[in-house]
Amino acid sequence: MKLYKLPLYAMCLTGILMSSCEDDSTIGMSIQPEEDLFSVYHNHINVTTRSTISDSILSKADYLLFGRYSDNIFGEIQAEYMTQLDARTGGIILPDTTIVTYNSATSGILNSLLEDIDSKFGKIERVSNIRNFTIDSTLYLMQYNSGFWGDSTAMQSVRVYELNKGMDQSKYYTNVSTQDYCDQSILLGEVNYQIQNTREIRVPLSNDFGKRISDYYRNELGSSQADFNEYFKGVYVKHAFNEGTILKVDVSGILIYYHYDGDIHTTIDGKDTIVSSESIKAKYGTNPLVTSFFLSGNKSVKRANAIQHIEWDNLVKEIQEADSIQTYMYTPAGIYTEVTIPFGTIMEEVKQNVKDTTKVMFNSIRLILHRKEINNKYLYNGQMLLIDKDSVESFFLNNRTPDGLSSFTCTIDGDNNYYAFNITRPTQNMLKGEGKTYSKKMTMIPVTRTLDGNNYSYKQQLWMTGTALYGSAAPDTLKPCVDIIYTKRN
Repeated sequence: MKLYKLPLYAMCLTGILMSSCEDDSTIGMSIQPEEDLFSVYHNHINVTTRSTISDSILSKADYLLFGRYSDNIFGEIQAEYMTQLDARTGGIILPDTTIVTYNSATSGILNSLLEDIDSKFGKIERVSNIRNFTIDSTLYLMQYNSGFWGDSTAMQSVRVYELNKGMDQSKYYTNVSTQDYCDQSILLGEVNYQIQNTREIRVPLSNDFGKRISDYYRNELGSSQADFNEYFKGVYVKHAFNEGTILKVDVSGILIYYHYDGDIHTTIDGKDTIVSSESIKAKYGTNPLVTSFFLSGNKSVKRANAIQHIEWDNLVKEIQEADSIQTYMYTPAGIYTEVTIPFGTIMEEVKQNVKDTTKVMFNSIRLILHRKEINNKYLYNGQMLLIDKDSVESFFLNNRTPDGLSSFTCTIDGDNNYYAFNITRPTQNMLKGEGKTYSKKMTMIPVTRTLDGNNYSYKQQLWMTGTALYGSAAPDTLKPCVDIIYTKRN
């Protein structure tokens, strides 16, 4: 602990004595009221920290995680997911006879297809007399344009199963049991994969399954998302082989290609005409009436990341034994740092120095934790939340924001390489005897912060990050501490 005291009036007096004064009527320090003078105190009080386990977090990210990765510090993690599919109720008519251009944002039949086949044709105006609807191929698509973590050369495997039970919960956590929703009796498809430049995985599914999905629309078997969820409950995307990478899946869902026949209204040498798709195929070897539709597992439907840390207990024990040297934060749903804030010690120190605490004002109280470099590839997290450990679940479940009394946030100070939380308000309230007694057991959690209109929203970090903090065995200048500056009015 370090304590510094420097009366402000001493500094003021020094400045006055060093200045010249030619006017005998100048008002000096001798008539300055003593009650207007201040003393300034600066304390450093060390705090204790420890690594704690977070078995799950609210599955609330804008993406889905998939894969398996092993690390010599944090061990092995496996990420899988379940998702419903956005039925796009009212937005799909099969077959789709919409005529589109290259600049259209929707799918359909490209109006220049016949021109590309033979220059004597003009634009396609419309298609009528629809017949012979046929599924060409069915895929489960996973796109990871935002990136991946790990070894791009690793060969892994994915399996896609149909859910046996509907996703009936309003919120899901990353420790969700996939067995409660899928008994893996209906395998839709599987494929081995490596990281590709296209940043996508295509899992082949059967055309019978594609027909089953398309029949929902062709036979008008429902008119709402709930109807579709009853017809097809969703998918479980399971990691099946090897380890090496974790994918950040931005887009996933079922992609179905199909063709049909019909009468195409167009022109030949500028004259209106109608040609059948069968005649085009017979003469040119291609059917122009080919298109697709996509059912996405997006944020509008229920979905859940399922995160597992493999053989976790022994590894965590080793990490906690090293807490005096360093504590860790590891995401997703892994390790946080618990901080014990010595509010009682702060109060005792103030009372030892100042008899009348009503004259004390805390100018700044910062909880400072220095980041320690760790020998691995992990990105450290820049945004942190400090919160009472018993309030973590309700904070994120209810979309709360830090209030500066029982929850706090900070961004890492890049110049000094530390996190500094401003805990001035609750400490001042405790000194005054106002409000509740604030929890001294606080949890430091990596978060992501986004601007939503004029306000920030916070989510627990779901991506792969690893951060180490100096512990109590660090050099004095790096130990976790509370930095206190307060003034006393004389």
